[in-house]
Amino acid sequence: VLFRSLSSDIPKVAFVCSLLKDQALKWTSPLLESNSPILHSYKDFLFAINTVFQVPEQCVQAERDLLHISQGSRPASEYAVEFCTLAAEVNWNQEPIMA
Repeated sequence: VLFRSLSSDIPKVAFVCSLLKDQALKWTSPLLESNSPILHSYKDFLFAINTVFQVPEQCVQAERDLLHISQGSRPASEYAVEFCTLAAEVNWNQEPIMA
């Protein structure tokens, strides 16, 4: 309800920025400091932030595949190649991959 009451793009962008944390907040800092034109268009801002932080579909599928991978009756070498290929496509650190 609050968001809908905002009348122009600049307050909408400011509202979204106020909700950001971690890397996304760091990403906006230079934009705010330079008063980037991207901050004047809600549509352009959303496009930019989605471009930077969106997880590619390939990565999402690799994560799904990693959660369900099994050696089955195939040779260990084939399993290892598939596992390493999928692990390289995801943005996980070593701990979950080793588990």
